Amino acid sequence: MSARDRILSRIRRGAEDTAAPGVDRAAGMAARLATAGTQIAPTPASGQLEGADRVTQFTAKLEGVDATWSAVPDMAALPAALAEALRARNLPAAVRMGADPDLAALNWAGLDASYGIGRLDEPATLSRARCASAETGTLALFSGPDNPVTLTFLGETHFVAIRASEIQGGLDDVWTHLRASGLDPRTVNLVTGPSRSADIGQTLQLGAHGPVALHVFVIES
Repeated sequence: MSARDRILSRIRRGAEDTAAPGVDRAAGMAARLATAGTQIAPTPASGQLEGADRVTQFTAKLEGVDATWSAVPDMAALPAALAEALRARNLPAAVRMGADPDLAALNWAGLDASYGIGRLDEPATLSRARCASAETGTLALFSGPDNPVTLTFLGETHFVAIRASEIQGGLDDVWTHLRASGLDPRTVNLVTGPSRSADIGQTLQLGAHGPVALHVFVIES
């Protein structure tokens, strides 16, 4: 018997010794898997808001973590809103983004828009978020070829577009939404405000490990 087999054998014996009398472990495991992703703990009041109240809480939480936001009436108005945000920040009229269908279908004629992975010293990047939590103001960015992970970390200023209808109540709802979406991202990056650190002298520094600024476009329809 190999060392691996001996270790696994001891684990199995230990599990059998601690099992309650009469408990069918296989049935218990099957029941647990059947409810995977279901929130069974009480949901905090901050995660129960809906409609306009949910969006209001989400944007308030964004402001609380030094992020900014603006409302955009529809996806077609996003290029103009982004151009205005770049001018307001005295940034070049250029943006790096992935080939997300919602973004690729827009008219970016007024901007120097490029597509692909993030690059070092990128002034501005744009990501398409498919989910967020109003409870904490957290964006859930699903990785994939249309939304490269590097866009989230390598831009000096990170812009994110999300539809108001995609904002969930609590953080647990984010995972429920992901499972129901049919998407299977390799990674999910949870972003709450711009990058920050207080490791040195306990002095808060923005942009320590990523973007120095985060701006969210909330698409109303």
